[in-house]
Amino acid sequence: MWIIALVAFVVVLSRVGRLGPFAWDPAWRTRRAALCAPASPSDQAERILARRLADGDFTVDDYYERLSLLQSR
Repeated sequence: MWIIALVAFVVVLSRVGRLGPFAWDPAWRTRRAALCAPASPSDQAERILARRLADGDFTVDDYYERLSLLQSR
């Protein structure tokens, strides 16, 4: 019975990479911190621009014009 539990634990840990306080990959925290890091101001501006396009605040041509201005800075 314990062997089955141990095998299941190792399988889940190897597939998910983390199970409770146990981490399979030592670089897991570094990758998670990089994913959770705040976006740069240009990334935030591009997201706002995309959201405004989705909301219909301006046309696609206006979007591409403004995006090219953001990316040229």
